[in-house]
Amino acid sequence: MTSHGQRIELVLFHDVLCSWCLIADARLRWLKKHELQDQVVLRYKAFPTRHRDSFPTPREIKTLARHYTRVAKTNEGWGIVPDVWSGGDPPLSTIPPLVALEAARGQGLELRDRFWQNMRRAAFWDGINVARRDVLIELAERAELDLGQFLRAVDDPQTEQMVLAEHQEAETRKINGVPALILKPAEPYSGSPEWVASGCRDIWEYREMVCRFRDKLEAENPERMRH
Repeated sequence: MTSHGQRIELVLFHDVLCSWCLIADARLRWLKKHELQDQVVLRYKAFPTRHRDSFPTPREIKTLARHYTRVAKTNEGWGIVPDVWSGGDPPLSTIPPLVALEAARGQGLELRDRFWQNMRRAAFWDGINVARRDVLIELAERAELDLGQFLRAVDDPQTEQMVLAEHQEAETRKINGVPALILKPAEPYSGSPEWVASGCRDIWEYREMVCRFRDKLEAENPERMRH
């Protein structure tokens, strides 16, 4: 793929505990690192799938565990276990991990990603409930986050409000589930297009989406794309 002047912003709405979001993110990161590189900007926004602070029903547990089992058969999710939901200590809400992730972002993207990978390893491969405060603190320490700064951000009401605001933003775009990917110009302009792709896609589908979106931008604004 040749490089053009106008970069594309990819915004992935996700939930830390969504198994399909894990796969979508892995595929998008691979494309950015190995093919798209500086042609795209990859960003993340929160979409908590369980708001209420309540024990999931047996039906919910069965459904969520089934998704984990299916994802465990993919290359990116090989070895995932459903124990975080079926092991007897399921998350009551998926908001705490998203709040913790937002809190970690204040210490830089590298540390945020390290903390994020710690949460994923604990939840998906070890079956640990990462919505628990004690677990989040331990994982933050392992990621070498400044614990005082991290906890102040976690306990700041504005951090959770940011998470909920991103969820509301998704709903205004008619997004009702994750993963969901937004494609738009990195520098929006009047009348600039925006595409929404719901669900987890194969790598070749994500690649094709970016190519087609870039073609659309170039066809609509050839002068802009050359500069």
